[in-house]
Amino acid sequence: MQRVGFIGVGAMGGPIAARMVERGIPVLAYDRNSEALAEAGRRGCAVASSSREIVDECEIVIACLPTVDICRTVALGPDGVVDGRKVKIYVETSTIGGPAAVEIAEGLAARGIMLIDAPVVGAIMALEAGTLGVLASGPRDAFERVEPMLATFAGRLFHLGDQAGMGQVGKVMSNAVSYACLLSTCEAVAMGMKAGIDMGTTLDIINQGSGANFFSQRVAPNYMLKGRLGGTGTMEIGAKDVKLFIEEAQRLGAGTPVADAISAIQQTVIASGPAGRDTMTYIHYFTDLAGLPRTESKA
Repeated sequence: MQRVGFIGVGAMGGPIAARMVERGIPVLAYDRNSEALAEAGRRGCAVASSSREIVDECEIVIACLPTVDICRTVALGPDGVVDGRKVKIYVETSTIGGPAAVEIAEGLAARGIMLIDAPVVGAIMALEAGTLGVLASGPRDAFERVEPMLATFAGRLFHLGDQAGMGQVGKVMSNAVSYACLLSTCEAVAMGMKAGIDMGTTLDIINQGSGANFFSQRVAPNYMLKGRLGGTGTMEIGAKDVKLFIEEAQRLGAGTPVADAISAIQQTVIASGPAGRDTMTYIHYFTDLAGLPRTESKA
């Protein structure tokens, strides 16, 4: 099978690229973070010296990047995908919102490059369990060409139509629900602990009822309960995702009272610093409110 380019092999992109290699797809990888790039090399990826090298050598390029501005720069900036000599299909797995996806699709189309907007849902634990969702949108012929590559890491693969940005609608919708579950579970756990119920039992109680959710069933027991307060992504990325949901809803004329409340909590916690804290440390916000001692990270 032809070699696929991969730009952004960090916390999520690295494991996805490694999974592709494990399933027999050669990958040429690049990341500005030298440690992340070295890890990709150790996991079987060929290593490029720049993103430009990738788009000059690979017809299909996948990206997994942290912010909207970085995505725009990589796709449309100087020496970006738009200037690649060989790239024909660009697969954007990042969470960037519908308008940015349309902007990138139009900018690439002017140079004969097709965008597949394909954000992923379920995070690392879903990838490891084989249940990762891939929400693709873009031209049918381009989707069919990249489908075998996406299938190597997708537990379920959606094609949401030809229109760029539809994948983003699905992703921000999913993420808004995910952060509602995260914050409400942490809030309930802190209240239960304040009443004298240990953290493990509070989670068991939540999971016994209709309030059970991915965070309470899969993430909290494997991270928060074990004192592992790292490895799930930064608060800033989550706050970006919820803001994108609110912006998309406003564009469509839909209401966001729950997401507005989630976003307000996110901004309050982020403003208290320091920057770059993992989402697992939201538990500290709620235990602080309850006057409980903080769980220290063992990660």
